[in-house]
Amino acid sequence: MLGALLAGVVLYVALGLTPSHYGVGFKQLGIDEGPILGTARPIRSDEWIVLTPLFQIAVLGEFSPIDMISPYHESLKGFMALPILDWSLIFKPQVWGFWLLPPGHAYSFYYAFMWATFLSGYTILLRQLGASTAISALGSVILFFSHFVQVWWTTGPATYSFAAWPLIIFLSPLRPWVKGPLLFWTSSVWIFGFVYPGTIIPTAFVLAVLLVALRRDALTINNIIAGGIAVIAVGIAFFLYFGDLISTMAGTVYPGERWVGGGGVPESKILAHLLPFFTTSQFDALLANSNECEIAVVSTLLPLALLVFVRYSSILDQLNKVGLSAYLIVGALILMLGWMVLPVPASWGAPLLWPVVPPKRMSWAFGLLLTLSLVVLGSRLRYNLTPLRLAIFGQILVAAWLVSKIGFTEVWPTVKLSAWAALSRSWFDLLPLLPFGLATFVVLSRSVPMQHHASLIFLAAALSGLATFGTFNPVQQAHAIFDLPDSDFQRQIRQNARSNPNGWAVVPGGYGALLNGAGIPAINHTLPTPQFEFFRRVFPEMSEGDFRQAFNRYAHVIPVIGGVPHSPSADVVHVPVEPFLRLVPKRGPATH
Repeated sequence: MLGALLAGVVLYVALGLTPSHYGVGFKQLGIDEGPILGTARPIRSDEWIVLTPLFQIAVLGEFSPIDMISPYHESLKGFMALPILDWSLIFKPQVWGFWLLPPGHAYSFYYAFMWATFLSGYTILLRQLGASTAISALGSVILFFSHFVQVWWTTGPATYSFAAWPLIIFLSPLRPWVKGPLLFWTSSVWIFGFVYPGTIIPTAFVLAVLLVALRRDALTINNIIAGGIAVIAVGIAFFLYFGDLISTMAGTVYPGERWVGGGGVPESKILAHLLPFFTTSQFDALLANSNECEIAVVSTLLPLALLVFVRYSSILDQLNKVGLSAYLIVGALILMLGWMVLPVPASWGAPLLWPVVPPKRMSWAFGLLLTLSLVVLGSRLRYNLTPLRLAIFGQILVAAWLVSKIGFTEVWPTVKLSAWAALSRSWFDLLPLLPFGLATFVVLSRSVPMQHHASLIFLAAALSGLATFGTFNPVQQAHAIFDLPDSDFQRQIRQNARSNPNGWAVVPGGYGALLNGAGIPAINHTLPTPQFEFFRRVFPEMSEGDFRQAFNRYAHVIPVIGGVPHSPSADVVHVPVEPFLRLVPKRGPATH
């Protein structure tokens, strides 16, 4: 498997491929480019309007930690791991390619490195937790092509890819003097890769549960000492690098200091862990006030397949063997489920630091623990792939298809969509019948021994995820991203900047970081941190309260005609065009 992954990485990078949705950005810039396969989706704006342009800015600025393109000259040190030259680079192996390869190939390596470490990491971890080799490999593929991982993949892949590696090192038979430094490095790579406590904290909880439930034998004195020292070292490195950023962002209006209680996740999203397509029509959300990304949970066909095809006597045999392990895992799942759906006060989750974890973000950790546990358990069970069980499996899929599509459109309507439109577009729901049907046919025609039924079931579940959720991200070549073709629109924007006395482009509308990523210094930008000094020079007359309310946030800066600076939503700031068209002094009064 590792050999196949390495070959896949080499081919992927040689072709300069990425899953980027920057095809939408090309259109915004007036460029006739797009994916060679699949669809670039506007909903992934966190990537195509923020992350990818920040990579472009870093490359154009020759990897300076300061944005050398935008008028703000803000720091590029932030919660997204960018290719910048400072000491954090030692913890960012995914971007090392930018010093060895042309930018397009390096960005391809960035994503290839992520999916290779994801697939290899969870395969190794599942093997360490007790699953067989074949089932471990298929289990990692099933997890990779789950709904949640695929729709969030292009923004924070490090969150998912690197999470397994600290536990892998902890469980390995390395000597403490080797294990300690490797634990420190792999943990730092994971945390520095995408600094989002709402994901990191519950994932660490899941890793701890898996360790205590399934590998208590690894809790030796030497391992505990090595792990403790590594955790302390990670904390020191993290606060040395991010300490100033944390203090800045903690005082912002958005995202600010979050302290939330539990509840708010709809029960139908929980049901999607068993019935993966229950709340969607392909990728479109069937729930109100949701979208293609927010609707997602770590849903796969694995739980339903195990429920239908397993020999139930083997479940009882395994539960009798594992005992305490099962109770620990089920208890952890219940705790996370309660945080997602019950209106519990924030103080109840404080011992686990869960008040900084929005309940809807707990879905990754819940699904991770559920999936990994089922893979380990499933590899030890016995199955019957029979026509009768296949018929039951198909009836459940058809029933869920009818109930959800008719229910969410006609019975308890949550979207403005006809039942017929929802049903006719939802081919995802029934497609798994093909791989599971083929697996059953192979069993019957080849008289496959029962011990191999598990591999066929896991393979069918993996193929189902690949053919459905695996189609979310496009195949986009990266060369044009870092060598942008010219267009009439870009020429107009450059002329806009040249005619401005400050040398800035000021374009009404929201472009995120696209214009600066294209090498055009523009007021239109996405600012990860507040830029008080810059905006105070432009708006010296604003009261301190109004100024802070407008600019003290992570913000997409959108110039508009007329008005005063204000924030219409948490991560957006509207600024009037006119003040940026007059000469602005290079220095002004600082805001304290």
